[in-house]
Amino acid sequence: MWLAMDPPTADQAPQDGQLNIRYFVVRGEPGLDRVVAGAPGGAPNGVQFTRLKVDFTRQPGKLILRDGVVQGPIVGATIDGQIDYANNDVKLRGTFVPLYGLNNAFGQIPLFGLFLGGPKEGLLGITYQVIGPPGRSVLQINPVSAVAPGIFRKPFEFQDLSPNIGVTAGPLN
Repeated sequence: MWLAMDPPTADQAPQDGQLNIRYFVVRGEPGLDRVVAGAPGGAPNGVQFTRLKVDFTRQPGKLILRDGVVQGPIVGATIDGQIDYANNDVKLRGTFVPLYGLNNAFGQIPLFGLFLGGPKEGLLGITYQVIGPPGRSVLQINPVSAVAPGIFRKPFEFQDLSPNIGVTAGPLN
């Protein structure tokens, strides 16, 4: 694991940074365990990941996440949004990618890869958002997004209505 971040300043200016974690397991997360329970290679002892990378901005009372990606052989995801500690609010969104190792291979094909999922997403993916107070956040998915590959999935993403501070709720229809 490595973390790089701007040093703190006396005026508490926002600090940009990047977090990278390689080869880790998430254990004891019931929601994640349910997601991978029927997947080939799904283990009851946790979900393995090969990489997590996210750019972030830390400022007083708030953490903003950008261009995040978590990769594993069974599952992967992208993530953007914010955790607002001062207002007790979470607004995150991204794309959940089942069977990430295989699914993402289509996105690595030169020229055609962008249309088939791009470098971070897969041919098949489901857009999601997590909103609400920490500990009581609500996960919303858009199941229609599963039928749209790659860049054709963009219209089904939950929209960011306030681009400077993170993610807001979008329609599910």
